[in-house]
Amino acid sequence: MNKLLLFLTLLLVTKSFSQKRIYYKDIVDDCITNASGDASMLDDVVYNCIKDKYISNYDFTSINGETISTKDIETPIVLLAAATWCAPCWGEIPALNKMVEKYDGKVKFITLFWDLDKGVKRMAEKLDKRIFLVPSKEKMPNKSSLKVAGFIHKLDYPSAYLITDNKRILDFKRGALSPTKSIGWDEVNKVNEEELDSFIKAVIK
Repeated sequence: MNKLLLFLTLLLVTKSFSQKRIYYKDIVDDCITNASGDASMLDDVVYNCIKDKYISNYDFTSINGETISTKDIETPIVLLAAATWCAPCWGEIPALNKMVEKYDGKVKFITLFWDLDKGVKRMAEKLDKRIFLVPSKEKMPNKSSLKVAGFIHKLDYPSAYLITDNKRILDFKRGALSPTKSIGWDEVNKVNEEELDSFIKAVIK
């Protein structure tokens, strides 16, 4: 009986070690073809192409010229994708700033922009200074996509990748509210805060 248990344990350990890590960068181009607005299609894309994939090392350079390597970040990461022409990206700012304050020291917030430096600096005035803001070097012709320091994002804005401390993408979310004639800032902030907080909590130990 003991020998059987030992064999099964060794088998499980061997299987777990033999499972190859799948890196997001290796599959993103073929796996994600467009920024579908269909919720069920997005769920399929997230499940098949994003969740449980690993990120490689990326060297991101901020609007201030500071460079950060993802391999050197010891905390979980919230990697956001944004554009200054995106109304929900502006609508999400108050909630995002609150999350940065709440999870200070526990999570690193990095935002990748479709925009070049000049556009990013305009939004930077509203964002918490602890968020690492990374502009694009060139604008992608497809506005729903960006490529920054080798990281490719194809699913529109605002989006967020929730990355564990061992660099596994645990979850992905897209979208946020922005004020309209029927929805004011109070409701917008409440909903955005709840959604972001629920999203981030999953990596807090």
